[in-house]
Amino acid sequence: MTRLAVVGSLNADLTLLLDHLPGPGETVVATSPGLVSCGGKGGNQAASAAAFGALVTMVGKVGDDQQGRQLLADLAARGVDATRVTVVPDTRTGGATIGVAGDGENVILVDPGANGLLSPDDVEAAGLDRANAVLVQLEVPLPTVEAAMRAAGDAIVLLNPAPAPAPANAVHETALGLAGVLVPNLAELAQLASDRRAASGPPAAADLAEVARLARSLAGTADVVVTLSSEGALVVPRSASTAAHIAAPTVATVDATGAGDCFCGTLAASLAEGMDLTDAARLSVAAAALSTTAYGARGQLPSRRAAEGLADQLPVRVVRG
Repeated sequence: MTRLAVVGSLNADLTLLLDHLPGPGETVVATSPGLVSCGGKGGNQAASAAAFGALVTMVGKVGDDQQGRQLLADLAARGVDATRVTVVPDTRTGGATIGVAGDGENVILVDPGANGLLSPDDVEAAGLDRANAVLVQLEVPLPTVEAAMRAAGDAIVLLNPAPAPAPANAVHETALGLAGVLVPNLAELAQLASDRRAASGPPAAADLAEVARLARSLAGTADVVVTLSSEGALVVPRSASTAAHIAAPTVATVDATGAGDCFCGTLAASLAEGMDLTDAARLSVAAAALSTTAYGARGQLPSRRAAEGLADQLPVRVVRG
């Protein structure tokens, strides 16, 4: 069975449904009682990969509290090996408050809690080199992320540079150089490319050639898969002069929270099996779209069969740039 290690965050999520997302200084009252659920980019990605059939080990930290126990129980129920998740005494579990508007768009505020204590020593002792792929994000300290990437050995290393780094140089060229596959969204891509580009905003999803050029401008040699929300994804291999755009399907979206995490988890699981990058991204676009049809970051994690059925309908277009 495919082995995947996910090193990252575990959060207790509070989701609030809103008429619209608040602007600066604006107070918005939720339209219904809040939904408490399990989240964190690391946990969401691990759960998504497990739903796809991968044998997943989660490496992270939670506090010695009710939220931490709930997160561990949820991982176990989903078939994720959580024996490498450390319970930290006298520390709160990480948390996130998520506002979701009627069109499914969201705003997320994160309290790192125990996630901020995950250290290089924790990941160096986790046996990451036994995995086929290692997936990391940026909700845990950057030195820990880099240590995990180094400890991966011959495994495929995927870096999801989220939350978007600010300033751009917060993600060292060391981390970019250690990644085999980089999975940013448009905003994260602009942040990584340069401070100047980030200041002027990310390129439009419609300008796929510019997105591809920006992806190729990044330090390192990693292949880049740029997630484009409702526009699908753009696969930019470093060894080719063309990119591949995968269109997203039309689904009944109610909450986009966790869609990017679902994409990353299924992409990592597929690549760990030896799947071609474009084929893996196509499958992940389908899975991420299906995940938006229920509330909560883990409310609807599709099976491989469900994603495959939808992925077969998605067009792939060659992009020069």
